[in-house]
Amino acid sequence: MNPYSHLFDKAAELLDATKNERIHYVNQDKWVGYPRAQSILDRLEDFITYPQIDRMPNLLIVGDSNNGKTKILNRFLERYPVKVDEDTYTNTQPVVFISAPSRPDENAFFIRLLEDMIVPYAKNDSTAIKRERVIRVMKARKTRMILIDEIQHIIAGSYLSQKGFLNSIKDLSNTLKIPIVGAGIEDAFHAIQVDSQLANRFQVEVLERWKFDSKESRLAFSKLLLSIEKRLPLPEPSFLYKQPFIGQLHYLSEGLIGEVVLIIKQLAVYAIKNDLPCIDDSVFGELNILPPSKRKELLKRMR
Repeated sequence: MNPYSHLFDKAAELLDATKNERIHYVNQDKWVGYPRAQSILDRLEDFITYPQIDRMPNLLIVGDSNNGKTKILNRFLERYPVKVDEDTYTNTQPVVFISAPSRPDENAFFIRLLEDMIVPYAKNDSTAIKRERVIRVMKARKTRMILIDEIQHIIAGSYLSQKGFLNSIKDLSNTLKIPIVGAGIEDAFHAIQVDSQLANRFQVEVLERWKFDSKESRLAFSKLLLSIEKRLPLPEPSFLYKQPFIGQLHYLSEGLIGEVVLIIKQLAVYAIKNDLPCIDDSVFGELNILPPSKRKELLKRMR
């Protein structure tokens, strides 16, 4: 019988590695698949294969901060990497992924796109010149989708600057006949409403927090924890997906998957540093982990 059947192969292989190697592996970014993320990835696949029409549909992914939106976008990006034809020295870039500028600035928006595509530009070039360069390069590279993370930054400017920024997005979608996918917190939905024509083109996918109020939601959260635990190079199972740990982890994370992953990383690193075979009650007791809302309250009191 395999004594390490509680682990995926990679994690099991690392049990004989040094502490630093095991900790490094724990802290690495890893994709943890779950049904809701897969359904959104499926939607993105539908969009990237959408036929070119005059009014291309767009998608807006809305969810709380640290709840997996960026991870999903990065996972999709991995499916469509930049490819270089060594014979013709030309690039194909099906997906361009940027984070929205901190303010709705058209010039900054086109700079972000050019920088992601590693296309040189002159800072004193006009916004119109940068726009034309973006369009020319995207056509040459057969770009089929633009991903814009943190799109709620649109609301950080005046009404006119918001309209201008949204018009730039709409113009790119119309000119290139490609879908635009935005992701952000709830403010992102309100930001898109500034332009009614654009808002009508954006379908919405809501990425909710993990719930713990029904048998089905508890089972789903348990499966998530089991999947994460299988990636921890610890010689004995911790049973994080069972009580009492499953309840503790939901409370401490407040249902945010980014918090879940971060907390379990902290627990695993502590266990490895202290030569513990698994994560147990003592580890939870030693680490003074607070839920996000409690941390915010603490910061407010310190001001």
